[in-house]
Amino acid sequence: MEAYPSDADIFEHGILVESTGSSIPLNRVASTRLPIYSGYTLCVIDSNGTSLNDRAVRLFVPAGPHAVADFLEEGDLRYCLLAMLYHMNHLVDLYVAGCRVFETDSRIRFARKGNLSDPRIFYEIDALLTVARRVYESIRKVLWKYYMPGSKGRWRSIRMALESNRIPADFGTFLNNSWKSVGEDLAAYRDCLAHYDPLTDGATTCWMEPIANRWGMTVKLPASPKSEGRGRHDYDFDAGPEALEYCHKLACHLVGLCETLQSQTIIATKLANPGTRPE
Repeated sequence: MEAYPSDADIFEHGILVESTGSSIPLNRVASTRLPIYSGYTLCVIDSNGTSLNDRAVRLFVPAGPHAVADFLEEGDLRYCLLAMLYHMNHLVDLYVAGCRVFETDSRIRFARKGNLSDPRIFYEIDALLTVARRVYESIRKVLWKYYMPGSKGRWRSIRMALESNRIPADFGTFLNNSWKSVGEDLAAYRDCLAHYDPLTDGATTCWMEPIANRWGMTVKLPASPKSEGRGRHDYDFDAGPEALEYCHKLACHLVGLCETLQSQTIIATKLANPGTRPE
């Protein structure tokens, strides 16, 4: 991937705009204007332009001296978020690279439409969806640690945690709404990947067309594969979401969900006073 300009914004469909260019009527998904962490090429941002990378790296960090073993579950959750953003970073890279081909190749830059194939896009999507699904299971482990202290075993899945009356009611409602609106579709994608068929056979079609007077890329995911159609013969790409847009909304939602988890009184108190133990 070529180096990005230091003052660039990346919008949906992989459209890169430098400061000297005009803005476009699409949502920004990444930028190089904010600090970029080692190993990343850009900063994934939310709808307000704040850094998801920075928000994630600051989550569940104890305020003082502590034993690493006392915060393993919290560290696992932060790891999943940062891995998700790492794959989001590389997904954006691939979108931008595809757009640059059509922007710079004199043989095709004046075409009306086109397409290219880059299976690496789905390699990143597969990895992102898988680690994003793990965010929910990592949340389940953190909840057990704080709200079931001293109890043997562990909830076997996030679904079991959602049924517990030990979780604070407000957060329980928030988590249930998150699972229904985001988690169920995410779980369907991950289960399809793990137990049924990949989302593509490698012949990835990246549709290219002018968007806001720039070349933009569209890659479709199949509509969420529910129990009635979890194999490639039932995929409906026409009704499915655009991949980069879906993954960006997913990343924004999960970082926000984990921030709400961290703000729960018992967890926030433990992080502020790492020498104490949950009651």
